[in-house]
Amino acid sequence: MNRHDAARRRLLRAGMRLAAGAAALPFTGLARAQSGAAPRIAFLDTAAAAAALADGVDDPYYGRMGLLEIRARLHSALPGMSLADARAAAREYDAASALPFGAEERDAIAAIIEGMQPLLIARAPLFARTPWSFIQLDDRAEGGMPHTRGPHIVLPRSDVDVLVKLQRQGRARGPQATPPRGAGLLLHEQTHVLERLHPARFEALFTQVFGFTRMAGRGGPTTDWLAAHRCTNPDGPDVAWAFPLAAIGGTGWVMPDIVLPDKPLPRMPQDFQAVGIEVSGGTDWRVVERDGEPVRHDLDRIRGWHAHFPFPDEDFHPHEIAAVTLAHWILRDVPDVDRRPLMPAVAAWARTGLA
Repeated sequence: MNRHDAARRRLLRAGMRLAAGAAALPFTGLARAQSGAAPRIAFLDTAAAAAALADGVDDPYYGRMGLLEIRARLHSALPGMSLADARAAAREYDAASALPFGAEERDAIAAIIEGMQPLLIARAPLFARTPWSFIQLDDRAEGGMPHTRGPHIVLPRSDVDVLVKLQRQGRARGPQATPPRGAGLLLHEQTHVLERLHPARFEALFTQVFGFTRMAGRGGPTTDWLAAHRCTNPDGPDVAWAFPLAAIGGTGWVMPDIVLPDKPLPRMPQDFQAVGIEVSGGTDWRVVERDGEPVRHDLDRIRGWHAHFPFPDEDFHPHEIAAVTLAHWILRDVPDVDRRPLMPAVAAWARTGLA
């Protein structure tokens, strides 16, 4: 086992948040108490999905990618290919990976959302009134991980298959007094949609509750090395977030990020490295370098990092920390959720942030 294994395990769990609700608090009767509007749910066909995945003026997703990352995404060393051509190839690859939703797949996803709508009306009205939109991709795209693009939740086929299986099992068991299984995955991804739609609301959560500082400038400080090795997170493409290590007993500042090692053909997400990159400044933020590379530390090796946040999963970006935390807070599927670090402040923020 090497020093990145624990970080990889947390990253790989991004596609495994499927069985939420096993220990959730009962909410039987909420449907009778809350008879609000039904959720709005859309499923894109392959043509609409391909168009949605293309670059937008305000979201140049593929334009952020470096060759290392694209090699991992396309499962190819791309010999002799220019960066511009590689970015175009990545866009075309994703568009070609779009899959249609079958009737049972649509029904399974809709049933999960409809099943938790009363809970969302009661605990997180912003979720309840925000439309849901879905794209399905072949598992080979985006490392087979669920993610979001614009207002759309993008699900790999394997996750859709699991959601269908969970709904079949749920129907066989009959009515349950817990949120539908699979709700955690969908809430996590819809949180990213909301973060994109309401950045000012969520910035207060990131800064006032989690303790991050928003660095000036779009995208945060960078270097040539970072531009070549960074892996673009579709759910948190802006990495301009600095964290004061003094808050956890250290000194200095780090910018959490995901990078890839120098390999002819890196694997996605197996080769992801969750790191804290040293930054300095305050008004003019800079990456601290040594021998031409950013000074960086495994997040697993930064003392107090994981213990500071409510949950240790995916704590490599404030967007991900929020998505993990809010899904658990809404579903109450962890017995000690209210006693987790920062949770009283999260709940206080949610009273207005999710209203």
